[in-house]
Amino acid sequence: MRFLLYLNMLTIVWLAGSLAQFYQGAPLPWGGPERTGAIAPSSSTSSPAEALKNTPATPPVPSLTVEQLMALGLPLPNPERLVAVPKAASPEPLRLVILTEGDYPPFNFQENGALSGFDVELAGALCERLAAECRFERRPWNDLVPALKRGEGNAVMASMLIPVAGRESPAADSEVIFTDSYYSTPGRFAARRGDAPPAATASGLAGRRIGVQAGSLHQAFALSRFSTAELVPFKRIEEAEDALARGKIDLIFADRNALLSWIADKGSACCGLVGSDYADPAYFGEGAGIILRAENVELRDRMNAALSALVADGTYAQISSRYFSTSIY
Repeated sequence: MRFLLYLNMLTIVWLAGSLAQFYQGAPLPWGGPERTGAIAPSSSTSSPAEALKNTPATPPVPSLTVEQLMALGLPLPNPERLVAVPKAASPEPLRLVILTEGDYPPFNFQENGALSGFDVELAGALCERLAAECRFERRPWNDLVPALKRGEGNAVMASMLIPVAGRESPAADSEVIFTDSYYSTPGRFAARRGDAPPAATASGLAGRRIGVQAGSLHQAFALSRFSTAELVPFKRIEEAEDALARGKIDLIFADRNALLSWIADKGSACCGLVGSDYADPAYFGEGAGIILRAENVELRDRMNAALSALVADGTYAQISSRYFSTSIY
């Protein structure tokens, strides 16, 4: 028994030595390199740096996308190790404060505590076309442009006429610019239904009684063009409208849009427009425009493009028809 114990101990020591030689690269006692697959140590010694230099380079593994990994059925990388690619920041929406008076129906007025009117509806359509967030603020007429200059708004949309020589309201100002006209302001005749003159010419109007607002550009134009007619001046255009409805005068010559508003409201039963528009800019201007600060040229150009698009697709005509019997563009 004691002999067997010694024999077992010698066997264990021999096996331990053999294992140590294996991990050091030496061949095992019972086989050569060709049987064990061990690599014989090199006879020449080299430094760790040289050994690393002589190690064959591992070919680079191409990086695959998540979709490619899923298509090949390979495991996805740990989500915690993925680097999130930041999304591009979305541009800030255009925000505009539009100033208006709110006391000039049917263009801008208050209805049930809210602003309404042609100016307001058209401005809303322009903002939608510009993808802009807009809100309105009221200012007294005489403070609209000063408030714009103070930076209290981005635009004024209150039926302000584009300044022309002889008719500057507001006055020409180098600190502000206007968009294209968003509605025209020609002169026009109105008459009782069935009592229109054969033609709105000097000969056709000879002896006719024409109501005009005293001191207005419409009176001045009628004096220069229809000298054979009898002009009847009224202090207020509303007085001329009443006189026409009662048959005290034959015609009114006034702002087309004002006459359209009256006909749509009170004058529809008696009267209507006759003839064609008179659009001489020296008398009637170039129409109403949106006012911006002089540095906002890009915004003006964008508004002009949006207005043209609204006219082209019929949106303008739809808005106009809610306030006037015809387009005022």
